[in-house]
Parts: sequence; C-alpha cells; structure tokens
Amino acid sequence: MKKTIVIIAVLAAVIVSAQAQNDAKVTYIDAPTFENQIYLYGEPNQEDVDAEQWYEIEGRGQFVRNVKVPTLIPYLPKARKANGAAIIIAPGGAFLHHTFGSGGYEAAEWFKQQGFATFILKYRVEQTPRDEADHQKYIQEKMAGYIAGGKSGNYAPATPDYAIEDANAAVKYLREHASQFNIKPDKIGIVGFSAGALMAVYNAESAPEEARADFIGSIYGQLVLRDMPEQVPPMFAAMSSDDVLSGQSGFEVIQAWQKHGIVELHLYGLGGHNFGMGHEPYTNALWPQEFMAWLRMINILK
Repeated sequence: MKKTIVIIAVLAAVIVSAQAQNDAKVTYIDAPTFENQIYLYGEPNQEDVDAEQWYEIEGRGQFVRNVKVPTLIPYLPKARKANGAAIIIAPGGAFLHHTFGSGGYEAAEWFKQQGFATFILKYRVEQTPRDEADHQKYIQEKMAGYIAGGKSGNYAPATPDYAIEDANAAVKYLREHASQFNIKPDKIGIVGFSAGALMAVYNAESAPEEARADFIGSIYGQLVLRDMPEQVPPMFAAMSSDDVLSGQSGFEVIQAWQKHGIVELHLYGLGGHNFGMGHEPYTNALWPQEFMAWLRMINILK
C-alpha cells in the first residue's frame, strides 16, 4: 500500500543538502524484505518491527524512520571474489531516520563488488511523530538548529547512546561470527556517512576491544575533538569544504588522531553534504577509489 504526500524543503535539507529549496514528493511504502537479516539483540517484538516507517523521496532514494530494532543487512560477495575483510555501512540521517540511497544500498553494493563482506547497519534512531504534518514540523525545528550550528562550527547532533551501542554490537557480532562470513576477525571496519560517521568515530574512540572496529571511514561527518585514548584504529576521512553541516567544524580530531594513530583526510573543494559515493563532476567522486588505495596502504587489502 502506498501513500503519496509532499514534504517541505527542510526535510530535504537533512537528506540531500541543507540548501535544498524545492519541495519533494514522498511516497510511503511497505517495509522491504531483506534476505538473511540479522537481529543484533535476538528475535524482536513484532510491534517494534512494525513501528518502522519506510518511504521514498523522488529522485533521492529510500528512507526509514522510527527504527526500534537494530539489524545488519548482509551484502556478501561470491567466495571467489571475497577479500577476507568486512565493512559495516552506517547510513546518515541526523539520528532522525536513515538515508538508504547512496550512503546505504549503493555503498553496500559497491563494497560487495570489491570483495568485502558488507553489512548495512540499521541502528536505532530518535522516535519522530507518526503523523506526517507533525513529523515535518518536528524536522523543521531540528534542522533549523543543526544548520545554524553548522555555520558556527558546532553542528553535531547528540549521538544517542543506543546508536553507539548498536555500532559496537555490530562489530562484536561479526568478530564472533567471522568464520561464518569468511572474514578475518582483525579486518572489520565501519564506513559511516554523516551521523553514521559520528558513530564510527565514537566506536574507534570508546568501544571495548572486542567491539572496536579495526579501521573506520568518516564520510562527511563532523570532525570535532573528543577524548582520545592512547590507541585508535586507522581513520580515513572525506568531506567537502563547502559542507554547511560538517565542513565548518575544523579538524581538531584529525590533529589529535595524528598523535595516536594513522589518519588520512580528503577535503574536497566543492560538493556539499550528503554526497554518498560521490557526485561527478565534483572530485568527491574519487573517494571510494582513494579509500581502497588507503586500505591497501594499511594492509587491510593486499
């Protein structure tokens, strides 16, 4: 069953660009069926599963909000193509919803084709009003604060503890089941987009050893300084200098990371926020291949 409505530009700002000006058509859809989906905390209550609201925004892909049940959605390569490493994809969405387009399905399929055992992490997000009019109003208020914060260098939405717990649980699960997925337990990484990038950084900085990723990719996530442990896994970071949400926050975390581990930063001249796997003709379209070269440099790939 489908229901079509019109969503105002401020919600588009969360998903595509904080500068979006045009209304976008939204179509609510039935929840997709994912083969071999993994429930991180065991079989859920059906009521919690049914709470999810899935929809498509014209020209921008698929989204889900009101996620209460965290899962891993597998994208597994053929055995002959597998490289022995795993990547957890953490979509963005300001912890209000998930953007399952370029920073979700497309990313997972691309990494799968490169030989990675890839898993989209559908982590828990903030619960938003189910009524669409109330939802739009709620998003307007949230995004007005985020955009104002981005311009002043203080964008980051508070990362919920439960989202961080889900990222940690995902790494731990794959490490404990490494042989099942034909991966090495010391080659498990998180590639996060926007809010998902904040989760990846938090995992690298604070997760217990058994739940900490072996490498992370922060893709247009804010790079603000936090408490740094003595050792952190290698980090690859990519963002656009004209990103009004994350690009004005400075690079304190990069400078701190230099003192404790391996870090590589790609700051592209143009491209804005939410460029996913890259938008030609912008040079941010190069980041996936640059990331692959980086993984070879740190010996994740041979």
